Amino acid sequence: MKQLVLLAVFVPHFLFGQIRNSQFGTPVVEGNEPTIAIHPNNPNEVWLSYNTSKLFHSKNAGENWVEVFPNSPYGFYGDPVLKIAKNGSVFLTHLSQNKAKKWPSWFDCIVFERSIDGVNFTSVCVGANENKMQDKPWFSIDEGQKSRFNGNLYLTWTEFDKYGSSNERDSSRIRFARSSDNGLSFSEPVIVSDKSGGAIDDDYTSEGATVAVLSDGSLFCFWSRSDTLWMDRSYDAGKTWGKDVAICQMSGGWNFELVKGLIRTNGMPFAVADKKDRVYISFACSSLHGDFDVFYVFSKDKGKHFTGPIRVNDDKDDRDQFSPYLTIDEKGNIPQILWYDKRNSESGHFCDIYTAKLCGKKPLKNIKLTKEPIILPGKNLFMGDYIGLSVVNGRGFAAVTSYNDEIREACIQLIDWPLKLKKVRYSDEPVLLVNRNFGSDSLVICLSFPNQSSYTFEVKSNDRSLITNVFEIEKPGQLQYQEIFLRKSRLGHGLFTFTIRRKGKIFKKSMWLD
Repeated sequence: MKQLVLLAVFVPHFLFGQIRNSQFGTPVVEGNEPTIAIHPNNPNEVWLSYNTSKLFHSKNAGENWVEVFPNSPYGFYGDPVLKIAKNGSVFLTHLSQNKAKKWPSWFDCIVFERSIDGVNFTSVCVGANENKMQDKPWFSIDEGQKSRFNGNLYLTWTEFDKYGSSNERDSSRIRFARSSDNGLSFSEPVIVSDKSGGAIDDDYTSEGATVAVLSDGSLFCFWSRSDTLWMDRSYDAGKTWGKDVAICQMSGGWNFELVKGLIRTNGMPFAVADKKDRVYISFACSSLHGDFDVFYVFSKDKGKHFTGPIRVNDDKDDRDQFSPYLTIDEKGNIPQILWYDKRNSESGHFCDIYTAKLCGKKPLKNIKLTKEPIILPGKNLFMGDYIGLSVVNGRGFAAVTSYNDEIREACIQLIDWPLKLKKVRYSDEPVLLVNRNFGSDSLVICLSFPNQSSYTFEVKSNDRSLITNVFEIEKPGQLQYQEIFLRKSRLGHGLFTFTIRRKGKIFKKSMWLD
């Protein structure tokens, strides 16, 4: 299929330290569930895709983007996953949209697309099964120099008998298919999971299947079902699989509906293997303190034994961490994980993006990537099921879902760094955010105070102060941010100006309140 280059998207960037933050699109565009891939041989070439059917290409490290239209005959509707092979092939998998059917029946196969030149795309329909829904695809590439299956592509996903059904006769299972011709065609799918899960799309559903490929071509498939992390192995490129093995408990399951500020999010597993055949699997689940934390399990003997779960987030508080995504720096041979983190938000109405490298049995120091917190949208807006990260030789590009208050929608936020992340200098600029998504009469104000200085906070309308007791906050302790709760009914309706000032330096934000 021909690529149509019709739209260039320019992105404003905000620098702090060596990390660059930006919201995608001018103006900002709606989207969630982003996936991103850096070309392994050209770090300036980056591909980005997100829900429900957007694909973009940048040749200058994200300074500007061009929209790409693969135009698959099978449709394009959500759950995109991007990877770029060492040979330069661009691979994209996503859900179908069969125009002859209605939602959710139109998700009747997994679509796999390939471009060897970044211009022409071919598309194949994988796993079509009449009256069954195909969901949440992921894939891996065997690029091991010593592997007898070098070049193979391995695609995994979840099949539902009837999506959302609570009938015990309807179930879910993990399916697998293999391509030996660079994505032009795939083998007849096989079922990996020995035991089926439920069909409601919750913790008892078999979900989140990814494959770690070892240097000899051995395959290790991991997924979640019934509060448990499961594994199965194949030594013949996925033609046959063994018996399912329970690796560890995922307390509370993969489906999170109790995270404040979100309809739902998740802790689905992701698996990678490094060049020494060490296997890492990340996930999130409930902790002993009742919050959600990010963990990983680790094997140094090719999956015979696993260590963990090992906690990744290094905060000391019982605040939520969720939606982890795990990738590996193919050249640096280091696994790196990305996640949402509420450690700096006492109220839980905001979150940041953190990352860390995994090194055997110990994660390295957590690094905050966001210049300012992400506003959480409340229970009326879906932020997506996953985020994306790509790392090549220490150079990273993350794509996450954030909330834009101007358009009142979820949007794509990009974070990239040109150098290896070591010491990060965070912004000295103040932060003033207003979250109005929690109740009809609530505002939550988030303020940051560089160097823990003393600031004054004030709310005005028509140059008249509406807050008689001006907040003056000194040394907010260990918190990165200070949060203040206000009632809309106290303010009334109209245009309001929120101001923080320190020693003559003023930072303002205006907002219309209905």
